[in-house]
Amino acid sequence: MGIKEKLNRAGVLYKQQNFEPAVDILEKILKKKPNLFDACQLLALTLHGMGHNEAAIKLFHKTIINNPNHASSVSNLANVYSDNGQLELAESTYLKALKIDGNHSDAFNNLANVQRKLGRYFEAEKNYRKAIFCDASKAEYFFNLSILLSEQGMFKQAIDIQLKVLELDSNYSNVYIHIFNNFMLLHRYQDALEFADIGLLSNRLNEFQLCELLIGKAILFWLFDNEGEAQQAIILSEIIHNIENNHLNLKNHKVFHLFIKGLLEYRQRNRSSYQTSETPPIYFISESHGFAANGMTVDYKSSKHVIKSLLITGAKIFHFTQDRENQSKASLNVLFNGLAKGSTIVLGFGEIDCRINEGIFKYCTKYNKDYHHIVDDMVEKYIYMLKSTAKTNDFNLIVYGVPAPHPFVLDQLTEAQRESFKSLLAYVNLKLSVHCENNDLPFLDVYKLTNLNGVSNLNYHSDIFHVKPSTVPDLFKQLIEKIK
Repeated sequence: MGIKEKLNRAGVLYKQQNFEPAVDILEKILKKKPNLFDACQLLALTLHGMGHNEAAIKLFHKTIINNPNHASSVSNLANVYSDNGQLELAESTYLKALKIDGNHSDAFNNLANVQRKLGRYFEAEKNYRKAIFCDASKAEYFFNLSILLSEQGMFKQAIDIQLKVLELDSNYSNVYIHIFNNFMLLHRYQDALEFADIGLLSNRLNEFQLCELLIGKAILFWLFDNEGEAQQAIILSEIIHNIENNHLNLKNHKVFHLFIKGLLEYRQRNRSSYQTSETPPIYFISESHGFAANGMTVDYKSSKHVIKSLLITGAKIFHFTQDRENQSKASLNVLFNGLAKGSTIVLGFGEIDCRINEGIFKYCTKYNKDYHHIVDDMVEKYIYMLKSTAKTNDFNLIVYGVPAPHPFVLDQLTEAQRESFKSLLAYVNLKLSVHCENNDLPFLDVYKLTNLNGVSNLNYHSDIFHVKPSTVPDLFKQLIEKIK
């Protein structure tokens, strides 16, 4: 077998991600021809594929020295920097590749990916569009642009581009859940359900993608009191617990599945707690923590109300305090614009800000920051935003705090971290309470209700993240007693 045939064989193995035999072939070629460009380039790509990034960087530098005008080598080097987390260096290296070849569509796309991570959204959008201009056949470029637009709250534009992705490549199956989620963020729930059905009938989804859409449907059916359809979606998505791969949202979807399943069972056992006649609503806007309260009857201002939960997936208090537009702020504005003046609304955000693996605690641990200053600034801006919204829309706003942490969560921390985390949650709730009192906003103190020495008393938690449906009615009882 000649060198050309060996290179072709190594290239096939690389594309199949069968890296070790590819390396073996390429190293033998380079023993005979140490500077053979194609072999060096392919070996560097293969080493990168294996995660041997430092070796890949060294070899890419060698290929670039031997062929400085080869834009793909420079762009591939930038890919390694990007995977290493060296984003600034990756950005400057992509720009070098584009100086060599101003029509290198992959370099524009990957440059935009890095700029998106760096928060340079204007530049990222510009470069995604340049990638598309250079090669309008690549569905990936359109998809990446749509994700950027969605993150900035431009949901309708994102959906239009995601539909274009399906036109270009009908097998680009992960676009279905993104279109579904954009309809959810627009609170166009019927459109979300209809598009979920299109995805489910497409015969192009893998097992996890099927479960994503089915669980999304179950959530919607739960929120809109369609128990039968919710139950059916939960049964069909039961296979989620047999999936063991590395899907990004697999763990969350398993939690959502069990949570909705448990809520359906609770409702069947506690019919009297749910109002069936026409009752004025109190809207509960939250991420998944608002699910439990949906449909529960509460007493407020001398009359009965039914809790109507509305969802903004993954939203944090942090998102609402940013100057830059983002999908959580945009989605909340859609809701506020759609609710009648004079509506009573509970805002239940903050739990995701107070997790051990994201939000305030992770940030302060990583950068050795004092959480007090961060919480002070964040809560002050949040309550100011709510107060301004209440005045503009004549809303009656109520703020819901953050539950005490479940012991299982604390077990994942060192002893020193546990005390710091418990103190953080106590402080967040304290500042919410103080700012609410100073601004005449009622406060549902779920922390006080669930707390025992800084940890959940386990009387209200239904799993390690969520509380039981009875929690919000009990909080309204406490609120009435406080007003009296």
